[in-house]
Amino acid sequence: MTRTIVVHSHRGGTGKSSVLANLALLIAGEGRRVGVVDTDIQSPTLDLLFRLGPGASLTDYLLGRCEIEATAQQVGDSFGPGTGGLYVVPARTGTAALREIMAVGYDVGMLPEGFDRLAAHHALDVLLLDTHAGLNNESVIAMASADVLMIMARADRIDLSGVEETIALAGRLTCRRTLVLSMAPAGIDREEARRRTEEVYGAPLAGILPYSPEMAALYGERIFAEAHPDHPMVGEFRTIISALDARDEVSRA
Repeated sequence: MTRTIVVHSHRGGTGKSSVLANLALLIAGEGRRVGVVDTDIQSPTLDLLFRLGPGASLTDYLLGRCEIEATAQQVGDSFGPGTGGLYVVPARTGTAALREIMAVGYDVGMLPEGFDRLAAHHALDVLLLDTHAGLNNESVIAMASADVLMIMARADRIDLSGVEETIALAGRLTCRRTLVLSMAPAGIDREEARRRTEEVYGAPLAGILPYSPEMAALYGERIFAEAHPDHPMVGEFRTIISALDARDEVSRA
C-alpha cells in the first residue's frame, strides 16, 4: 500500500522543495519505489532540481490534455544507485500553462484521483507531494490525501508563528503530522528546541536541519544528497525518514 507524505510550509524560504527532493532520493536509494508530484503550480521547483527533460506536466493533466500516467518521468540511476525506481511529475512547463489554468480552472477532484492512479500504475511504496507555501486549493487537497503531513518551518519565531494555522487545519484531517525545523543557527540547543516546539504545537519534531553553506552554494542546481552523500546533513535527512516511516498514530478514514 502506498504511503502518501505531504511536505508543506506556511511561508516560503524554508527549503521545503529541496528537502523533499533529498528525502525522495534517499528513500529511492533504499530500494523503494517513490513518486514525487510537484503540486506548486504557481512556483514550481522540482523540474529544475531533478533536471527533467521536456514532457507532460500536472497542469496538462488538469487541463485534460493527457492522462496522469503520461506525466511521470523516470529519473533513472543518474542521481545515484537505486534511484531508477523514482518517478517525478513536474507542476507545469512554461508560463502560458499557468495563465491558462488560472483563467479556466480545473476540477479539484482530478488531483486525488490522479494521485491514486499514479500510485497504482507505478506500484509506488511512497508518494511525496510538494505544495505551494500557504494555503490554496492544491495544498489543501494534497493535505487531505496525506497519510503523513510534514510541516516545515525555519527555526525562528516569525516563521514558527505561521505553523499554528496549518496545525489547526491538519487537526481536522485524519493524517499524522510532524514538524521539521530548517536553517537552524549554529549552537542551537537541540533538545530545548525540540521540547519547546513539541509543547507549543502538539506535534512531534522529526528533525532539525542546520543552515548549511554547502547547500546554499549549490544554487539549486544539484540535490544535496547527490552532491554531498557523506555530509552530516544527509544523516539528518535519514533521521527524518525514520520518523516519517513510524506507524501512524491515527488511521486514515
